[in-house]
Amino acid sequence: MAGPLWRATAFVQRHRTGLLVGSCAGLFGAQISYHLFPDPVVQWLYQYWPQGRPAPLSPELQGLFQEVLQDIGVPSGHHFEAFTTFTFQPVSAGFPRLHAGAVVGIPASFLGGPVTKADEPVVVHGQRVDWQNPAGARLRDALTLSRDAQKFALAREVVYLESSAAALQALPAPACLAGTWALSVVAKHALGLYGGPLNLRAAFNLLAAVAGFVAYAFCTDSLTHALEAWLDWRAASLSVAYAWGGVEFYEKVLSCNLALRSLLGRPGEQLYTPSGNVVPRHWFRIKHLPYTTRRDLVLQLWRAAHSSSSS
Repeated sequence: MAGPLWRATAFVQRHRTGLLVGSCAGLFGAQISYHLFPDPVVQWLYQYWPQGRPAPLSPELQGLFQEVLQDIGVPSGHHFEAFTTFTFQPVSAGFPRLHAGAVVGIPASFLGGPVTKADEPVVVHGQRVDWQNPAGARLRDALTLSRDAQKFALAREVVYLESSAAALQALPAPACLAGTWALSVVAKHALGLYGGPLNLRAAFNLLAAVAGFVAYAFCTDSLTHALEAWLDWRAASLSVAYAWGGVEFYEKVLSCNLALRSLLGRPGEQLYTPSGNVVPRHWFRIKHLPYTTRRDLVLQLWRAAHSSSSS
């Protein structure tokens, strides 16, 4: 076992700079590739297929999307494509400034879509929704959004795509990898570990890897929280109507989660908190801002905008 391990160690030492550059480039490329080729990947993942056929985007939803683009002031040279998705919230990917453009998935439930019809079967987490019981009725009500709430939800996705935030979100992984490698090399030189036993260096490398992952998790989550708060602020700042639509949107999201918590029983309690937030999957990480926090932030913006417009 010592022979192959020694050869592997020698290979890494000899080509460590090239391996580091390749690993950083690979990490960045893997995270950004989803946005470089959004079509047809995103449509294949999220396209709504009722009765075995892809649902076309209705003229009403297309008009709504174009209205949001105009309100934000998107240049005519930027490429956007919208389609109908089965999700409860909009999805998006891509870079509108590039030739491949960007795609935005608009939920079929918008504007009274077929997903909210009482006779339309809907399966959530493997269970068919009964629209007749109180939890099902609450879910249907939560999926029925006003025009302002729909426009806020779409504006948030368009602002995300226009800001190229996806490229920023792909930076922490390669940055933390390079930083961990550089700091570990400096520390091993300072402690004289290169002249010590191989097992000691291996233990130090393992400790450095754990520290690097903790730093990556902290940086990624902090960046995501900041971006989500900024996206909400940017969309709500378009007008008082957008701000109030944001308040309604997050109220509906919380109500939807509470309905799912009731519908799913024990699994629902493991997925959603009594306030309607999503239960974190990792004990030391909170990857997204709680919906209650996002609602309160938008509510503060609406109150400020409403008071300034009334004065």
